Amino acid sequence: MAKKGMIMAAVLVAAAGAGFVGYKYIYSGQTNPGDLAEVIPANAYMAAYISNEPEAWAKLQKFGTPEAQKIVAAQLKDLEQKFATDTKMDFSKDVQPWLGNVMFAFLPDTDGKSTKPRMLISIGIKDKLKALEFANKLKALSKETTKTIDYKGVEITDSGKGSSETFTAVVNDRLVISPEQHTLELAIDTAKGQPSLASKAGNAWFKGDSLQLKQPVIAFYIPDYLQGVQQILKSGNQTTALDPVTLTQLKKIQSFGGGIGIEDTGIRLKLVAKTDGTTLNLPSTGTKAIGSYPADTFALMGGTGLSQIWTEINKVASASPETQKAFTQMRQGFTQSTQLDLDQDIFSWMGGDYTIGTIPVNTGIVASAGFGGAMTIDSTDRAVTENMITKLTNLAKTSGATIEQRKVGNTQISDLKAPGGAGTVLSYGWLSDKSLLLTVGDGLVEKIATPTGESLTGAANFKTTMGAMPDQKQSYAYIDVEKVFSLFNSKLGAMAGQNIPPDVNAIVTSIRGLGMSSTQPDKNTSQFEALLTLKSIDK
Repeated sequence: MAKKGMIMAAVLVAAAGAGFVGYKYIYSGQTNPGDLAEVIPANAYMAAYISNEPEAWAKLQKFGTPEAQKIVAAQLKDLEQKFATDTKMDFSKDVQPWLGNVMFAFLPDTDGKSTKPRMLISIGIKDKLKALEFANKLKALSKETTKTIDYKGVEITDSGKGSSETFTAVVNDRLVISPEQHTLELAIDTAKGQPSLASKAGNAWFKGDSLQLKQPVIAFYIPDYLQGVQQILKSGNQTTALDPVTLTQLKKIQSFGGGIGIEDTGIRLKLVAKTDGTTLNLPSTGTKAIGSYPADTFALMGGTGLSQIWTEINKVASASPETQKAFTQMRQGFTQSTQLDLDQDIFSWMGGDYTIGTIPVNTGIVASAGFGGAMTIDSTDRAVTENMITKLTNLAKTSGATIEQRKVGNTQISDLKAPGGAGTVLSYGWLSDKSLLLTVGDGLVEKIATPTGESLTGAANFKTTMGAMPDQKQSYAYIDVEKVFSLFNSKLGAMAGQNIPPDVNAIVTSIRGLGMSSTQPDKNTSQFEALLTLKSIDK
């Protein structure tokens, strides 16, 4: 009983923040991430923080559709009812008033007797009187006997038996919980001056400063990435040691962390890896080509340096005989089927920027799908690129395909026609001395080579989603969820005979778009972020 009450209260903190944001409390001043981390020993290999600040979650109330809001409210109500059934208490009255922010931490096993991680939970106490009322009520409801243990002047409560045994203590206005007595004692030692995660990691990670997130609702941190991976594998009973190649790659990442924040336009995820500086560094990609894509483009991705990425992949693969053998077989198979060399004919010239987009198409060979694709890529060696194109078209001709030439604006276009008059399979041409255009779908060459009307860069959804991404980035991706969902309903869903469940439909129709980007601010930092833009409930 005691364990269910305490642990479930901690787990439901996120639901509390999202579902009961109108509740106002008096804070004790000891619930910020740095304070919670002060009772977490410095050897913790992973920690996660969940905010219960009403202001941090309040912005969620303005997002979604009425149907989506009803679904979320119903799910939160179910959680509250489950809590009441399990604990015989009311979460909003008995737990919510005193429950502050929460930090979960995992410590390595130090005695070698267990493969299970040592878990430690640190919970901020907002209202001491309400917390005392909760403890007394919990004690009165519990049928299990409890005992108290004095450890360096701090009272530890031991409740439950066997796998449900739980140790709790109040340390400097934090409720500290662990399934092991020794782990809780380590937390008390830490609070009394032993090295803590706060002193090791700093407050910046959990405040969102390092992540550049405003008031994150969730954050996590792995201070030693290799140790963290090894401990996670150990806890999953993975006895196989990491191979030397994997170890080499993992050692390049020194620390890893991330978080989620709620912004005016939606929900942002940010991941940050600190490296040793030997990971692949790419230049920032240009975004000029995006202006050639029409406003109805519903998915787009771009980046730079495919040849450098391919070289790095081969470098890593060469360190492992098994992987190298698989790569050799793949190369040989590709050459046998296409008469092309992956290194020389394909990737050698792909050192520039590239952009790939999907655009609605209602005629031609892809009409049944409802969309086609376009790619622009800057070649670093046009002669090699043209040689590749010649080899591919000659190969297609052996299967009965034909090539037709035409001019679109100032661009010479080649259309690869399927046998039997089935339609155009692929169109390609040079937009400039170095920029190659390839399209699949009727009318896409005209839309990109001679654009008219609004471009994607002027589309409201694109501007809201990608306008909030970093200016300097190595790669990016964009999805107009509204358009994708509409296409699925009108084309793909009907073809597959699939109907989307009403609850899923309500949630998906609350989403406007998804933007992603990867950046490298410096040689020792790699970042990834994603922004899910949501509809406002008043629209």
